[in-house]
Amino acid sequence: MPFFLRGRGKRPRGQGRGKPRNLRGKPNGQLEKRPKLAPDLDEEITSEEEEEYIKGKEVHEEKEDESEEETAQEIKVRLAHQYIEQLKDQKAEEDEEAEAKDEALVSRLRDDVLEASGKLRKNIAESLVEPSVEEIHVMKSKQQKLSITCLTLTSDEKHIFTGSKDCSIVKFTLEGKRVGTVPGGRKGTEGVHVGHTSHIYALAVSSDGKFLASGDKGGYVHIWEAETLQHLKTFKKHRETVSGLAFRVGSHTLFSASHDRMVMVWDLDVMAFVENLGGHQDAITGIDAYIRESCITSGGRDLSVIVYVLAEDKQLRFGGHQDSIDGVKLVNDKTFVTYSQDGSLALWTTQKKRPHFSVKAAHGLQENGQPNWLTAVAALINTDLVASGSMDGQVRFWHLDTRSKRFFKQLFSVQVTGIVNSLAFTSSGSHLVVGVGQEHKLGRWYRQPAARNSIVVIPLKYK
Repeated sequence: MPFFLRGRGKRPRGQGRGKPRNLRGKPNGQLEKRPKLAPDLDEEITSEEEEEYIKGKEVHEEKEDESEEETAQEIKVRLAHQYIEQLKDQKAEEDEEAEAKDEALVSRLRDDVLEASGKLRKNIAESLVEPSVEEIHVMKSKQQKLSITCLTLTSDEKHIFTGSKDCSIVKFTLEGKRVGTVPGGRKGTEGVHVGHTSHIYALAVSSDGKFLASGDKGGYVHIWEAETLQHLKTFKKHRETVSGLAFRVGSHTLFSASHDRMVMVWDLDVMAFVENLGGHQDAITGIDAYIRESCITSGGRDLSVIVYVLAEDKQLRFGGHQDSIDGVKLVNDKTFVTYSQDGSLALWTTQKKRPHFSVKAAHGLQENGQPNWLTAVAALINTDLVASGSMDGQVRFWHLDTRSKRFFKQLFSVQVTGIVNSLAFTSSGSHLVVGVGQEHKLGRWYRQPAARNSIVVIPLKYK
């Protein structure tokens, strides 16, 4: 075959003349990297960009300079100084808090000493502001069909307990929400009914809020768990109406007073009777107690007030009213007030057997010229503020002269619809709670059909 015809035949598949190349001449199909475009050094930049660039560069250079200038030892020293300053600030704050706590403790101890000696006086009456009608809250006690006769407050100011002629006990919050009820029973069912079967005339709650005590016309004293109203114990030693109950503050010692002219002492820690105290010649109408191991009572028509000093087993007797004494309230352990059916309000101390000062017809006169009968009194403990209630539906606030004992000064009055049967201040003096009924708690001599059995909460504000 001629040489010029050789090699012109078809090549077998898979055979080629050499390695394939891509469009850019790179072997194995690899793309050739495009060269980076060099920045255009002739491009113009704005003045703002220039300033930011220069500023950032300067800061970076300063940081580099500082880090280069500050050695490792200097860094440790700087951090140590910062830590010491933090400790100093923390110590100063702790010292301020400790100083404040010490001042509060000293103030509390001073008040405790003055309180125990009967010399603690907080003058707040003159700064009391008369409340408006819109601020007064009236709570209708729908569960109690007959007149409310008595009430008591817990020391934490959260709950109110009310007793009624329908033999029931109702527990409310200060805002007016009902949170518990002990229904009354019919007369003659004492053996099967848990609770009262006759008019309730007295209520008291211990200062720690653990026990509630209630007393009735039949001479029964019932003990309840204040939180749940669970019945705990029944005492039946009084022969007649239980007219008053009082707990000694800071303890579970209970004093009960009765129309049988006796005062009985109970220890609720062991639910037992301790002793009875005599001395009155007529029905006891009121009782009160405070810190000391003693109680004070008013003796109705025997016109006497007796302070029973249990630790010394002695009695201090006082007299001076012209008509039946219907109640007594302690202002502190050495000062007290009494009120009478002749409408008078009297101020006493344990250093004098006669009243230091009294207000005749404290609630004015009736149409027949007779004074309005005082029906309830409350004293805000260790202050100069006293409140009184009457059959005329008036609640009057008084400034009590606790220093010279020379006057009662009326501040203002609040009108309620009905007969005021009970009064109680909250512990802080933020409210006065009023128990209102259609008729007097002890009888039906005075009746107001238009009234509603209710609890009236009067807020107290100060200048």
